[in-house]
Amino acid sequence: MKHEMISPNKNYPFKLFSFTSRNPDRMISTHWHESAELLYCLKGNLEVRFPQTTYLLEPGDTLFINSNIIHSSRSPLPNEVFVMQFPLPFLKEMTQQQYNDRFLFNLIPVKRKDSEVQTLLNEIYQKYQENDLSMNLLVKSRVIEFLSVLTKHYSIPIATKQRIKSLKHLERLKQINEYVQKHYNQSLKLEQVAEVFNYDPAYFSRFFKKYMGIPFSEYVNTVRLERAYYQLRDTDMTVLDIAMANGFLSVKSFYNVFKKNYTLSPQQYRQKYFK
Repeated sequence: MKHEMISPNKNYPFKLFSFTSRNPDRMISTHWHESAELLYCLKGNLEVRFPQTTYLLEPGDTLFINSNIIHSSRSPLPNEVFVMQFPLPFLKEMTQQQYNDRFLFNLIPVKRKDSEVQTLLNEIYQKYQENDLSMNLLVKSRVIEFLSVLTKHYSIPIATKQRIKSLKHLERLKQINEYVQKHYNQSLKLEQVAEVFNYDPAYFSRFFKKYMGIPFSEYVNTVRLERAYYQLRDTDMTVLDIAMANGFLSVKSFYNVFKKNYTLSPQQYRQKYFK
């Protein structure tokens, strides 16, 4: 899990970009960020996982990920996705300090698409690519219009006590995340990490799975796997060296985890997509 810091584009108080995934099953490991995020699927599929639910985005689908919500994603098919990321201070300013205090947004994929939302997102996507002063101003106005639509039609009230409790757990998960990020290439047993944070191992196991949506051992493997993926793609390291550099006990354990997530062995995946 990563706590991702979002920086605005040079010409905007928010961040706009699109990404493409040409490799099926490409994963982005579990993470969260203070900024809110809008995903608009243009081509292919994008699977977004939350601790309690999973959405499969198809062309035309939109998904709003609220501030500090734990999530991960993978690409079942090659895709193109337009992303809008809104720093929390910007959203609070635009909503008179009400977003994240009194309400959140609830925009999820539905069979019947909202034509107003689609029209606005298509225009924002097209205009931001032109990147001149007049288009920058137009994009800003359309983004504010989009936020107006969200506020009018897709806002839901916050359950205050539940929100406070969630943020409290998020702070502890952040500390656990930092520990795993530092020690992922070492032996990381659940009992060891539970002891570091003064948890009973059985309680820690239940706590982690409840709020992260996956078992602790699976989470550690996703952290290791994400780093291994880049080494497989960007270096000439052997599969053995990659396995050892990322905390896998053996080539066999690396092979099993990789194939479970990517359907191919590390060698097959490298040969098919990176050669």
